[in-house]
Amino acid sequence: MKNVHELPTPMDLMENPQLAVLVALDTTLVAALRALLAAHEDLIDDVFPREITAADYWAGRLIDLGGQLATTLMKYRSVLGRGNQEAQSFDDSF
Repeated sequence: MKNVHELPTPMDLMENPQLAVLVALDTTLVAALRALLAAHEDLIDDVFPREITAADYWAGRLIDLGGQLATTLMKYRSVLGRGNQEAQSFDDSF
């Protein structure tokens, strides 16, 4: 669960109202990823080789993509926090 200190302040929202949706998306994403891990415990085990079902495979794929989305959300919020709206070259090292 998000710490109350991590939530945008009213002043933050006045400057960047999209933060409200980003926080809601981030919080929902974290809950969904944790629920998938709870439902597919075999994905957490370090035992190899292991047999996984098709559902396990796709849950693992969703978890991977969800982690990438969470990283992207964090980077976007960071840019908003710096007030950096300038055009720039983007790469994975951002």
